[in-house]
Amino acid sequence: MATSRSTEPSAPIIVKHPGCPQWGLGYLVEERDEKRFYDFEDGHNHSIAKAFWSKLEPVQLGDDEANALEARIRGLRDRPSSAARKQRARVVAPPLTSFDEQVTSFETQFEGGFGGPHFVAEERGAVGAHAPEGGKKKSKAFKQGAIETARALLSKGELEALLAAGNLTDFMERITKVHKAATGLLHPLGDLIPFNKMPAEHHRAYAEAVVDLLYGADDYPVRFDRFAGVLAAAKVATWPLTTILSALVYPGEHVFVKPSFFEKQAVVLGFNLAYDRVPTAEGYARMQSLARDLERRLRERSLAPRDLMDVYAFLWRTISPPKQSAKS
Repeated sequence: MATSRSTEPSAPIIVKHPGCPQWGLGYLVEERDEKRFYDFEDGHNHSIAKAFWSKLEPVQLGDDEANALEARIRGLRDRPSSAARKQRARVVAPPLTSFDEQVTSFETQFEGGFGGPHFVAEERGAVGAHAPEGGKKKSKAFKQGAIETARALLSKGELEALLAAGNLTDFMERITKVHKAATGLLHPLGDLIPFNKMPAEHHRAYAEAVVDLLYGADDYPVRFDRFAGVLAAAKVATWPLTTILSALVYPGEHVFVKPSFFEKQAVVLGFNLAYDRVPTAEGYARMQSLARDLERRLRERSLAPRDLMDVYAFLWRTISPPKQSAKS
């Protein structure tokens, strides 16, 4: 259920909707499932389907004006109480599948389960295999390569040495290579392009936050929130970017998160996922708990995921019923 690459022009970051002037200006926060999601000055997040993208008018603002707009919108978005935000988060569509159907779908797709040759060839990738290079149509068999790339490039000693030497260029190049290895997980428009445009003045804080996130002494929730805060200051605080590094370096402990998939899985399992759109340690703990619950259920069905990256693969491969062919 991977989001297909868009052939549309890059989405405008700031827009207005002439048909809904009461919304005010909107700031792009996400694109998925052929929809663009904007936080508007009316305090609401509005999803715009692909058929209506042309109706949005791009708005050009100076850096100071754009920063002020985003801060104002964030303040409006964060104003409701925590209980009210959680109540909204629980309003999701009824499940279109069941866990039994998910298991059946997975076993139909991948004979031999997580350890079978088809899963390795199509999803996980072999140990020691490199993640495929960009520019070519590729299978999803890249996850093992992405894990190995992250562990090789993001070792504690090497990252700390780069920071101590003030070599932020090489530090950021390593992060870019890890992101590139994980391009089947990260969305080009929603994650990679904004990250690659991060202003240089944020690189030092980001590099320090990466080392702290992966190797810091404080409890992980504290490190997670610090890391998310640095991403927010650089305007790239998406759930995928906030969770990808830990999920690759520590796949047995941490899970990669795309909220839309987790929302659907939570409904299937009757799990109270309530979370905020902005990544937080509290929300991540619930995502992690959901992944652990799913892992437990898989093991009870005699399926043996290697780690939470395999659990994520199961989730996105099975959470929605397969599309019916035109002839069916």
